[in-house]
Amino acid sequence: MFDGIKNLTISEAVAEKLLEQISKGKLIWGQKLPPQRELAKMLNVGISSLREGLQMLQATGFIEVKRGQGTYITENSAKPLSKNIILSLNIDSNFKNLMEVRKILEVDIAILSAKKAKPKDIKKMTTYLENYEKFLAKDNLKASEYDLKFHLALVRSVDNPLLYKISLAIRTSLKEFIGSIEHTKKGLDNHWKVLEAIKARDITKTRDAMRALLELTGRTYLKKYNKIEKGKKHGQNFIG
Repeated sequence: MFDGIKNLTISEAVAEKLLEQISKGKLIWGQKLPPQRELAKMLNVGISSLREGLQMLQATGFIEVKRGQGTYITENSAKPLSKNIILSLNIDSNFKNLMEVRKILEVDIAILSAKKAKPKDIKKMTTYLENYEKFLAKDNLKASEYDLKFHLALVRSVDNPLLYKISLAIRTSLKEFIGSIEHTKKGLDNHWKVLEAIKARDITKTRDAMRALLELTGRTYLKKYNKIEKGKKHGQNFIG
């Protein structure tokens, strides 16, 4: 997973290395880190230096230690990265602009995936949709997690780090506007259609399937956004 850190003398290097993996999409929201001894070996550092580096990341909200379960990358880890990208591109990150960019970008990413995705990419996307389906009716937050993992796996399949960072920035910024949404069977079915078209290397079907998915989710996003804006006028908070 990691390249070794050579001649490490300070624990900040551990934190920087892990942040680099997050930035490159090699570590994503909700992912569990390897056990500390294994991670220290991967990074070629001592266990004490690793622990100090992890403590720094925990203090700044990039990771979360769950007692008895392990250490996980947090959702907050993407926010500083996404904001830096938005600012560096001088993007007016209002809701309408973000939705328009998302619609354009994700269709082209899906088309690229139909051309470039490797069998291992298809396998990952399939696994994420299977888990999305598993949790759809009983745990919306878990369904959201696997929905996100599917889309991030899709963009990683085109092997373009810049597209990954921009996509992650847009998704993170949208989440700050509307929080989570309710997932539906129809939405899941549309995800499967996108994946089947990518597997078939069918550019036209991939484009049409992704457009249909984005139209559906776009309506859901807009409905939630309008509800939030209406709530703000009455001093209520609907994000979550």
